[in-house]
Amino acid sequence: MARSASAYSTTIDGFKVETNSKYQPTGSTTYCNIFAQDVMKAMSAALPSGTANQMADALLNNGTPGWYSVTFSDAQSRANQGYPTIGIRKADGHGHCVVVRPKGSSITQLRDVQIAQAGSTNYNNTTINWSWTAADLPTVKFYTHD
Repeated sequence: MARSASAYSTTIDGFKVETNSKYQPTGSTTYCNIFAQDVMKAMSAALPSGTANQMADALLNNGTPGWYSVTFSDAQSRANQGYPTIGIRKADGHGHCVVVRPKGSSITQLRDVQIAQAGSTNYNNTTINWSWTAADLPTVKFYTHD
């Protein structure tokens, strides 16, 4: 698949994560993994199946073909070029993952990574600081796919 910021943004936007009933939380159950898996499948970059924690385990040490770890600034840069990119954090109980989306500019601070997510609150276009606490942000791992 040809990669471009425009195509990647259009793909993310097409899932309408803020209004699509498929991604809305039900009680304490959220669907960050399903949303990320759906977006990446549409980008021809399949993620491992399972929960966010199971995905984090599969991606660790570059254990999933096509996916490799990058820094937060490289994650934003790759997304800005249209490459499928995620942020993920394994946690006790339930982990969480986000789709890194094109921002149109480079970044110098982790909190400025642009994301879309399904979770307790769904966001189509915001910064990663809405996804985790300031204390947890440094433990988020980023992966991208060619």
